[in-house]
Amino acid sequence: MSPSVKTDVPLTLLWGDAEILKERALAELVGAVLDPSEREYGLIRLDADEAGLDGIVAELQSGSLMAPQRLVVVHHISDLTNAQQKKLATRLTPQPGLTVVMLVSKEASERAYGKAPIAADLRRAIEAAGQIVQLRGPRERQLAGWAVQEMEALGKAMHFDAAALLCENVAGDLDRLVREVEKLAAYVGERPEVTVADVEAVSVRFSQADIFTLMDAIGQKDAATALRLLDGVLQEGADMGEFLGFLGMLARQLRLIWQARYLRQCKVPAGDTRNLPDELAGRLPERHNFVEATSGNRGWLAEKFTRQAALFTDAQLARALDGLCQADLALKGGGGKRLDERTVVELLIAQLCR
Repeated sequence: MSPSVKTDVPLTLLWGDAEILKERALAELVGAVLDPSEREYGLIRLDADEAGLDGIVAELQSGSLMAPQRLVVVHHISDLTNAQQKKLATRLTPQPGLTVVMLVSKEASERAYGKAPIAADLRRAIEAAGQIVQLRGPRERQLAGWAVQEMEALGKAMHFDAAALLCENVAGDLDRLVREVEKLAAYVGERPEVTVADVEAVSVRFSQADIFTLMDAIGQKDAATALRLLDGVLQEGADMGEFLGFLGMLARQLRLIWQARYLRQCKVPAGDTRNLPDELAGRLPERHNFVEATSGNRGWLAEKFTRQAALFTDAQLARALDGLCQADLALKGGGGKRLDERTVVELLIAQLCR
């Protein structure tokens, strides 16, 4: 699933759609470069947006008598402008005792196609002295098996049916899946197995029918109906995990609708993706992939997505996904004024219905 990460190179860029995989790769690099006793002074974490180019360069050029080995981690590197990234590329000369790890956010990675979303000069500088590693989550058809392995790593067995239900509940979001697996392992306590009943008791579930009906209302610009349906999907007292789960399901729905719209524009008949030309198949994303989501006996889903695709323009779908990103940031405490979770989601739906 994930390529191996070299721990003996001075420059590394980690990017991809799964934050948990990047966190694990970063932990592997930190463990290989710095002993625990060296991390207080030798491990430096920066956010590119906050530190800016000057702050990053200053940290790269500064030494420390307390830390003969230093590892500088720069998060959200693609938040720098193209011009700033080009300047940074000229300052990345390898130095003895210095390791630099840069990370691209999940959101920026999902907007990229094929290559890491950084300036070409910066890409070349990193490739010349180190490595660029794309860390991608499993394909949808592999996700349940991956969840079973994650649970085994926590010392529990999980029935495959339970894993499949859990993956459906998290809408293919690997980061949320890991959190749900950990929550289930804690929930069963001393019991050695996780069952379907445990998943139903612990994991938040949004039915396909609820989401389709809500998307119909949004596509028809019927905000009143959409907000009324929201009350049935997210009950009073819903916690943060439920709101984030709802956004994840909504994001998946919008991505599949957009793919259905694209295939419709390419004259591909609804529900007939079995013999999709390689050229078209290669343009579809690996995560939330339309062909995988509608394969087997789920041709009716393809028709449903295609019907909903006719309710949206490309510009509307682009605005919708951007709105989802902003809502996700707001739920996690970013993006300015702090609003309660329900208000964030209600404002998002109102925006989508304009």
